[in-house]
Amino acid sequence: MPRRTDSRSRMIRAAAELFRQRGYNATTFSDVVRESGAPRGSIYFHFPGGKQELAREAIAMAGEEMEEMVGEAARHAGDPGSLIRALAQIVAGRLERSGYQSGCAIATMVLELAPRDEEFSAGFDSVFARWRAALVSRFEPLGIAPGHAAVLADLTISAFEGALVLSRAARSTEPFKTTTEALISAIDHAAAAQPAAP
Repeated sequence: MPRRTDSRSRMIRAAAELFRQRGYNATTFSDVVRESGAPRGSIYFHFPGGKQELAREAIAMAGEEMEEMVGEAARHAGDPGSLIRALAQIVAGRLERSGYQSGCAIATMVLELAPRDEEFSAGFDSVFARWRAALVSRFEPLGIAPGHAAVLADLTISAFEGALVLSRAARSTEPFKTTTEALISAIDHAAAAQPAAP
């Protein structure tokens, strides 16, 4: 397996951002080299499996990114609603700073590749599973029952993905804010409906 050099890491990060913005098919190795500042001849040295190998690395990085964002949001959260609000601020802030180009780390590639590529589909599913597990692990200490935490995690992911699409189309974070407040209201209602601990 190739060594994890700074040059290789830069290429993965650059590819992840380009895939996020443009998708897999519209991103070339030349784009990655230009964005990463890596030596032109190094790409096949670091990624002998070609563009697919680079994409797999970028997908794995997306899973790490999701976990890190949830962890960062959790540092500011005392209840499920504040966790969601903090996470929404991180995601919406990044979208706004990118000029509404950078949505979900993998959504563009999912739409392109998941229907016809089983290997990529498994990678995408793994990213969402990591995001789900990260949310569940934070919901439970905040009083959400384990079974319900998984449901709320899926609801959160689905709401965020839809809100990102609407916000990119509108070039505004307003749809994201509206969706977030509706999601928090649903989560607060679900938390209040839970039976009190004995």
